[in-house]
Amino acid sequence: MTVNPSGLAIPLFLIFMLLEFFVLKWQGKSLHRYNDSVNSLSMGLLLLTSDALLKATTFGVFIFLYAEYRVMDFASSELITWVVFFFGVDFCYYWFHRCAHEYNILWGAHVGHHQSEEYNLTTALRQSAFQYGFSWVFYLPLAILGCPPEVFLGQFAILKLFQFWLHTQSINKVPFIEGIFSTPSSHRVHHAKNPVYIDRNYGGTLVLWDRVFGSWQPELADEKCHYGTTMPLDSLSPIKANLQHWSMLVKDTLYTASFKDKISLWFKPTGWRPEDCLQYSSMQQVKHIDDLKPVLQHDGCVERKKYDPQTSKKMNAYAGFSLMSISLLAVMFLFNSPVLTSYELMAGVFSIVLGVTMLSRFLENKFKFWWVELIRWPMFIGLFLHLATAAYPNTIQQTITIDKPANVIFEYVTVPTLWHEWHPQSLSVTPELLTSFAEGQTFDEVIQTSLGKDDMSWDVEVNNPNLQWAARAYNHTKDVNIRLQYDLKEEGEKTVFTRTLNYEMPNFIFHVANFIYFKRHMTDKSLHSLESLKGFVEKNK
Repeated sequence: MTVNPSGLAIPLFLIFMLLEFFVLKWQGKSLHRYNDSVNSLSMGLLLLTSDALLKATTFGVFIFLYAEYRVMDFASSELITWVVFFFGVDFCYYWFHRCAHEYNILWGAHVGHHQSEEYNLTTALRQSAFQYGFSWVFYLPLAILGCPPEVFLGQFAILKLFQFWLHTQSINKVPFIEGIFSTPSSHRVHHAKNPVYIDRNYGGTLVLWDRVFGSWQPELADEKCHYGTTMPLDSLSPIKANLQHWSMLVKDTLYTASFKDKISLWFKPTGWRPEDCLQYSSMQQVKHIDDLKPVLQHDGCVERKKYDPQTSKKMNAYAGFSLMSISLLAVMFLFNSPVLTSYELMAGVFSIVLGVTMLSRFLENKFKFWWVELIRWPMFIGLFLHLATAAYPNTIQQTITIDKPANVIFEYVTVPTLWHEWHPQSLSVTPELLTSFAEGQTFDEVIQTSLGKDDMSWDVEVNNPNLQWAARAYNHTKDVNIRLQYDLKEEGEKTVFTRTLNYEMPNFIFHVANFIYFKRHMTDKSLHSLESLKGFVEKNK
């Protein structure tokens, strides 16, 4: 795939977040903090940035295992395949999620999702930038079992989209599905740091696995959820959020005298520390992790105040503008990530990481390096304009077998004047020559598009009789370049005919519109025209 459609989910998520905010206001609840929400969204942008770099490679491993080592065959067109791997993907997610809570090294790649002391839809996007670097391994058994890659992608997308709505306090209990599917209530338990709730409800879509493996805990009416981690972050920095737990592990590795502990520390249960490292614990002096008591805070709880630095209205406005700008860049960056050059990828990552880092510093009233913004903004604007105005290539290639010799087909399809007989979108061609157009010849065509009639100016580039014919066109109105190529290959008395259409979208808006509608529409029309060509040629001498 030449695009990553998950980039288009960002504006949809933002719309739902705003909707939740107003619903909570209508309910008389105030469960959003501006700086916390900005911090969560910044974390989400870092996650999407890392995903853009990792997913193509890691999914390639999945495809390789499926192609070379699968032990069963499942057809993606069969309903049973989707049912089986709905449970399969959910099962693998459960065990990744549980292991991420129970082992130090994996907790470091997941803790960022739990650091917010609020619980709302922004929390759904608050994810560790390194999480996907570990989680993908847990899904590889599905490839060996025979899960088609397209089915895995579909089910994984369903899993992630389903989990978004779980991160809210605007919905209490959901009748009929509580205790069967994951709900906001069951997931609030998962995010709570109350002792009774810690390390419970790992399920993604279903709570079936929690019930089977003993990690199920319903939300209790007399036990209000308190959010955050038992080791508070006390920072708005997305960099610190991503590195908090691993930083402690590195320090413990360097400090402990035991070589065995230096290695095993990373693979021990979450919270385990060498005995000689407990003495400098930043939380409190304890002899064992089980002695740690979560410090709770929420309405009416004053044992520890939430980390909530106050900033001016002007700074909040600047932060909001910066976040929206970075989000728009992230949309374009993520959407186009499969086809970006290494330089474009590095520039995108640098711009997004630096942007959210400076944003977090300003929200903490740290202005020591304010001058970095004078360097960042020109770089940011340059990359933004580049991605917004770049021409994006696309290809539609289709093949059909026609029961006629190659010369018969070639002599017919290379006469543009006759295109209207089998390609209804071609309305007229001038000059009206009833011969094959040779290399160097030009002609004009009026075509019917989904947006109305349009004019194309063609130049014939290749005329290799009975083998290949190609021409290039330019649309002056929409600034679109097109290259059309016909390839013919005889197989006995039949001919394999391949039509390849290469075209460019002039900017990002057209590029998105092409993905959503135009390419699918053009593909359907092109396939219909090839079927018409086959029928016309085979019926006529």
